[in-house]
Amino acid sequence: MSIKTALGAALTAALLAFAAPVAGASVQVGSSGWQWGNPLPQGNTVRAMSFAGATGYAAGDFGTLLKTTDGGNNWSGLPVGTFQGLSVVQALDANTVVAGGGCVARRSTDGGASFSAIRFTPVESNCRVGLRDLSFISADVGYLLLADGSVFTTTDGGTQFAPRTAVPDSSAAGGSAAPGGIVFLDARTGYATSGSKIFQTLDGGVSWRGVANAGPPLNRLWFADAQHGFAVGAAGVFLRSDDGGATWSARAVAANSQNLTSISCNTSKICILTTSAGTELIRTGEYGDAGGTVVTPSTDPIFAAGFGSPQRVVAAGQNGATVVSDDTGVRFTPVGGRIGGTFRALRAGGERNTAYAPGADGALAKTADGGRTWSTGNVPTTADLLDVSFPTATDGYALDVDGGLFHTDNGGAAWEGLNTGSTRRPVTVLAPDASTVLVVGLRGLRRSEDSGQTFDQVRAKAVRGAQLTGVATAHADGTLFVWGPTTVARSDDGGATWIAVPKPGRTARERRSLTTAQVAFATTTVGLLRDTAGRIWRTTNAGRRWTLLTSVGTEDVVGMATSSVRKATLTIGGFGGQSGGYLLRSVDAGATWQPQFVVNEPIQPGGLAAGDGIDYLLAGRSGLLFSATGGVVGSSSQLTVTTRRRSLAKPGRITVTGRLQPAGGRAQVVVSAVGPGSTSWSHQTVAVASNGTFATAWNVRRGTTTFIAQWTGDFKSAGAGSRPMTVTVSSRARRAHHRRARRRGRR
Repeated sequence: MSIKTALGAALTAALLAFAAPVAGASVQVGSSGWQWGNPLPQGNTVRAMSFAGATGYAAGDFGTLLKTTDGGNNWSGLPVGTFQGLSVVQALDANTVVAGGGCVARRSTDGGASFSAIRFTPVESNCRVGLRDLSFISADVGYLLLADGSVFTTTDGGTQFAPRTAVPDSSAAGGSAAPGGIVFLDARTGYATSGSKIFQTLDGGVSWRGVANAGPPLNRLWFADAQHGFAVGAAGVFLRSDDGGATWSARAVAANSQNLTSISCNTSKICILTTSAGTELIRTGEYGDAGGTVVTPSTDPIFAAGFGSPQRVVAAGQNGATVVSDDTGVRFTPVGGRIGGTFRALRAGGERNTAYAPGADGALAKTADGGRTWSTGNVPTTADLLDVSFPTATDGYALDVDGGLFHTDNGGAAWEGLNTGSTRRPVTVLAPDASTVLVVGLRGLRRSEDSGQTFDQVRAKAVRGAQLTGVATAHADGTLFVWGPTTVARSDDGGATWIAVPKPGRTARERRSLTTAQVAFATTTVGLLRDTAGRIWRTTNAGRRWTLLTSVGTEDVVGMATSSVRKATLTIGGFGGQSGGYLLRSVDAGATWQPQFVVNEPIQPGGLAAGDGIDYLLAGRSGLLFSATGGVVGSSSQLTVTTRRRSLAKPGRITVTGRLQPAGGRAQVVVSAVGPGSTSWSHQTVAVASNGTFATAWNVRRGTTTFIAQWTGDFKSAGAGSRPMTVTVSSRARRAHHRRARRRGRR
């Protein structure tokens, strides 16, 4: 893959200060419309790999299943329909692949365009025993080995299963040995490992007999062809069979300290072995007769390897690190790569397709192609960067945690230190244009009109002496907003003058008691406010009136961004009681919110930024993603909730029902409720019936309880959220109930 070294003649000088962006096409996250920008090709750890010619599949954490058709140069993400980690994969041919791990397994016969479930357990979200290995001899006929040694077979691609005899010595057979792998050469002849032993079946798993004992435990079985089989395991054990598995003999290819986890060989009898530590690969010739050579293919651990051609070795591992070799594994080169450093936030740039990530030790990452590639440079400080603001691609400002402020007018090739004229440390910086810059502190803000050469304290009453924690620009019209716990203000003239924006609340006392955590405005008048209780408020008239958005369904909101008056995205710390990198997306002015499960790691509070047509996301401390669709992928779906009576005379237990359209097989919906006077939501996760209906039971007390339903989608349909439904328990309802009862009595 080529490495991009220029983003246009106008930025040539600026790029000299930044490491060149890495190559490799972006891979879409299988569960959403987000794509990886760093690392490339993607950021989830790969655990297993299998090739059929130049077409290969790689399986890994967070339901990752990748496909390449050119021997590992380029990869695409496949929507397998699960977030569970995949630990095994088998490519029967270019279009037929099976993969699994934990409580799930999947099969595709159209090259990954669609997948069907291999249903070895009735409930994928929780199973008694997980999958250890699988072996298919055709698209329909296969065998599964579970972690307790149980064996199951299917003849219809995984719709129905028949049990077979458990592998001897395993817990399912009354022993204690851990199963390692399973391989079938045809419908009747197969091999499985249990502890240190290899067992053979000649009747499709009805009976087993021992054929080898390696001593140390075995991890995996693999056959290069019908005659040559291999078993690898702990303490460097390497067994080979040259007679189709009838007999096995040891070869010395690895040190005793190495725990071998997989093997793949080419037609020239050269084999590549992986280790559990991932720090090295073992290369051996003549199917192990030539001894072993240690190869270090990457600075990142490598856990999976395979041959994409007789000469091409492809390997991948930690955080998606991918390398290839065109000399059978002697030398490796990276595919894609990653920029170094850790980052704390994301900021969209003033120019289209630009974004910036301030990081540790003065590191600064930037993209100029809408997040597809990233490069790194350094601001001249050893302190961590707190914030950055780039109104143009060349003019930018950076603020470190020690209060140091820096300015560049050449895209980061050189930086100048600035003096804000105050000993108080600013907490954030914003430059509405190249010459105007604002530094916001815990006691008001300071402003410069000469690119930071001089600063003046802003004297406007709305912000003078106020404790301020954030500043942002309205996406559509450039209006500036600042906020702090007790203050929200806006400026229409680049920060020279400021007007107070009223906070939510029906009375002055309520407004004073509400503490602001963040605001995000799309225009001068339309915006969102997040309070420290996690509630989201919306205004369409510059704060004169606010509406509480109970449609959000959670108090665990840690960040937000708006891209238009109707579109907004929230960062949440979890969903339905599950932690992870979740977002809520609204395209209807906050009436409903669609959950998105993007990454396994939590998203940082400042890790979401809305650009001009592109949204950016920081996953964990180093993962960088982008989306041109707001993260939405798949056809639309709808959720509704209802109950028999929404006005009750007394507290009690009610049933809340709902419907998902289209009905998703085995879909799960989260129904959430918040009680009267509370800001804390409760959640119930419920399975959806085949007709799309679901039901939950709740206790309601006096006052109004709000209910909503949400789901993350099923990789075919996008997620959805319902509109809120309220149930009120009141004395008025009790009186109405008594009147109805009296009328019935008179009849």
